[in-house]
Amino acid sequence: MNLCLTRWLAPARSRKTRRNAAPVLRNSYRPQVEALEDRLTPSSVSGEAFGVSVNLTAPITLSVPKTPDVVLPPNGGMQQADLVGLNQQGVISTSVLDVSTEGSIGPHSASAVSQASVDNLNLLNGFITAGIVEAMSTSVSNGTTATSSSAGSGFFNLVVNGTPIAANVPPNTTIVVPAVGTVILNEQITGGNGVHSTSLTVDMIDIMLNGTLGTGEIIVSSAHSDVNFTTPGPVPGQGKVFMTGGGRLGSSPKNFATFGFNAGLDNGVPKGQLEYQDHGRDLNFHSTSITAFSVDSNNPDCVTFSGTGRLNGVDGYTFTVHACDNGPDTFEITISGPNGFYYSSDWYFYKDITAGNIQEHG
Repeated sequence: MNLCLTRWLAPARSRKTRRNAAPVLRNSYRPQVEALEDRLTPSSVSGEAFGVSVNLTAPITLSVPKTPDVVLPPNGGMQQADLVGLNQQGVISTSVLDVSTEGSIGPHSASAVSQASVDNLNLLNGFITAGIVEAMSTSVSNGTTATSSSAGSGFFNLVVNGTPIAANVPPNTTIVVPAVGTVILNEQITGGNGVHSTSLTVDMIDIMLNGTLGTGEIIVSSAHSDVNFTTPGPVPGQGKVFMTGGGRLGSSPKNFATFGFNAGLDNGVPKGQLEYQDHGRDLNFHSTSITAFSVDSNNPDCVTFSGTGRLNGVDGYTFTVHACDNGPDTFEITISGPNGFYYSSDWYFYKDITAGNIQEHG
């Protein structure tokens, strides 16, 4: 099919503007997320991340709900999910889809981080292809200043209708393909008052079809975060100290890693969970237990925690993480396992995170 490609850059859009442009497609299946600061209770966090969503009405009727999908509860925590691949013939095929969302409320601030990655994407029989599609949304508020960032979002080897696209396209880059529809890359929808509340939704690929390839909407790699911090959050109980974080290591569109965790002591008992993915080396690690946690004696803004975990679906591995909540935040992980296996993030990345947030509570 010989199609003409037209591109222009659009300014950041509000959810209201976006809805007016296409009132039927998105509202029919995706919950509203605008004006979250108006309905969230004081000192709350929220987040969501999903890999793929499909809603087509012609020439076939096909609905793929948000897959995989994780949602952060208002009191914080961490949710993670992954899928080895997705295939709907002629519409979409992928390899690994990995999503996570993490958030926390401390005595002096609140934060939320969500990320979604989709590998080896093929949409509509090659109309859009990409090696990696990564969305990241981070929101932080201390009750005086509230900010959101899409740092860490990007593409690797993205091609739209035969045209290669840069890894870091500007927000809301819009591509109109005559007789096919509209593609929005790095779509960003913002909210909040910038003082107590802030929110950001990042949809890395949003296709609105209305032509020869069909009718409907496809979204790939979506990450949402928001915080509303208006009063001091809950003070940890006696003997309870913990750290939470989510973000990215590395700045290359191919060589990078993402992580999310919460870990700490609850009346002296180590608790928490960890998710780490090295995208360049196809390494996926998920903790199964936290067995030790300590605050560094020389730097109270740093903690070390360790435990057991599962590497690429196989049990029998152990890990240690060293993380710091100081400017800049830092994250380091080592993983050991059977047959002399050993991995260190220091081999490939600087310990300073390049996107996200780490926050200590206690």
